[in-house]
Amino acid sequence: MSNLEIFVTVVCLFLGYFIVSKILNRKNEPNDELDDIYDSKGYLPGRTMSEEEFEAAKLIFKAKKQGYFIKHWRGNHSLSKSFWVNNVALNVLLAIFVAYWTFAGPRTEDPVFLARVILTFSVAGYVLIYPWQFVGLWRSANRYTIEKTRTFWPRVVKLLIILGVLGSLVELTLERQSYEDLYHHSFQLTEGHNYDVTLEGNTIFLDGDLDYGISEDVEKIILDNPNVDSIVLDSNGGLLYEGSELSVLILTNSLNTYTNKGCHSACTIAFISGNRRYISKGARLGFHQYSYYRKQSTIEKLASFDLQQDDANLFRKRGVSQEFIDMMYQAPPDDMWYPSYGELFKYGLVHEYAD
Repeated sequence: MSNLEIFVTVVCLFLGYFIVSKILNRKNEPNDELDDIYDSKGYLPGRTMSEEEFEAAKLIFKAKKQGYFIKHWRGNHSLSKSFWVNNVALNVLLAIFVAYWTFAGPRTEDPVFLARVILTFSVAGYVLIYPWQFVGLWRSANRYTIEKTRTFWPRVVKLLIILGVLGSLVELTLERQSYEDLYHHSFQLTEGHNYDVTLEGNTIFLDGDLDYGISEDVEKIILDNPNVDSIVLDSNGGLLYEGSELSVLILTNSLNTYTNKGCHSACTIAFISGNRRYISKGARLGFHQYSYYRKQSTIEKLASFDLQQDDANLFRKRGVSQEFIDMMYQAPPDDMWYPSYGELFKYGLVHEYAD
């Protein structure tokens, strides 16, 4: 299981435990609370309560029976807890979660699963979490005004709520492309199969884009044919995740890598992993900086830079000289740098020409 799958499983287990515990507690809740209410009011056995006392006791009893989430929704938490715990702290945790997986996810996680998890949390945030936070906090502010007969802090909190709602709407507008990308990765990424993977003798031939699922197809061929010893990579690139997965397969199975037409962008991650590396005359290796096909956020830029550093380390471990590594990401994302054959041999990327 990947780190994200483990995280989601743990969250689901905690939620399941919480829900079941609440159900069992509601069914088996003792009547000691009622006795506490009577004691606190100074009730004696045989004493008859007035109607007002009975209604007051009933309200106290109902308030104690409320769950944490219901209590916040109805504004029965203190204003400080509603603001600092249920809003500020929870939003910080959600922001850390999204930032971490935006940073670490593109390389380590299945892009479809990752997109679905982040999209689910985003939808839950706007549909469930944010309304629960804002409504409960607003009601808590009203309650504070009534009980404390003070209006300054409740007004400040309500102003912050209004600004928060407006900020959320602005964020939805500014991050529209990001959410469209998440939707695309969640439901449409699996439909693209612009590649062919075939087996001839002991050699796998990969031709086309590194679309979602290509590494699984290669892995199936390797499992069914343990004598496979080489792979031909002819690709203009594609998903970094797939390039990394192919790299792992090539490294763990000690495959030799070839390119007859050319290997560019994410494809080079797989090519450099070959035990022996061959290139046909006329084929080229292409390199450029990593990027998304849209404007990147700061965290995404950091993630792209981190991925580049990881791959630079891979090239270094595969015997490529530091002089080349310092140049390999010089081309911007919308351009491509093609080293000469002399440079490819000189800096250790290629061992021989293919026959």
